[in-house]
Amino acid sequence: MMNLLTFRFRESQAVDFYWNLELAKRGSLREFKVHPNIVIYESAFDLLNPIQVGHALSLAKALVLDKRAEVLSGNTSLTMGTVRDVLQCYQHSMQVDDHHAHCWFKIRLTFDLTVTRFEVESDDVTKSFVFPCRSAATYAYGIHYEHPGTIDDQLDSALWRAGTRWCPRLTDLSEIKLVNIEFQTKR
Repeated sequence: MMNLLTFRFRESQAVDFYWNLELAKRGSLREFKVHPNIVIYESAFDLLNPIQVGHALSLAKALVLDKRAEVLSGNTSLTMGTVRDVLQCYQHSMQVDDHHAHCWFKIRLTFDLTVTRFEVESDDVTKSFVFPCRSAATYAYGIHYEHPGTIDDQLDSALWRAGTRWCPRLTDLSEIKLVNIEFQTKR
């Protein structure tokens, strides 16, 4: 499930371990004793619950310096720094009336320069499309209609490269596909 985020970390002598454990208790915490001296804690958070998002963000911030900590979305391993950034962005998107205004923005394609330009408005609608993730903006480079892959495939690839594809706002991309098809039919 894309709306479940799981953190794993080991028991340690670090000063912040007990704080991390307290933060982990805010999710559904499980404890695994894998060796007499090694205990692994696993805490899952439901990202469709705004309170759980806040708790997951707190734990991600606390674990970002723990080199042995892991974070998973389904079976996909993610980097703690990216998770922290995406959760922060996702939490901001929950605080606005229309999350599209926070997450989505129009991109103008400039194939001749091999650089994708980000613009608020563009006169050349035929060379524009809507990108669904503000956090992944820097990974939207190289998306072009002349590319052999479809725009949807290129968009999906950019989200995976950015490490944001697991964000609950990106679970269903059918709405963004319809918006982009509408852009192209306005020719």
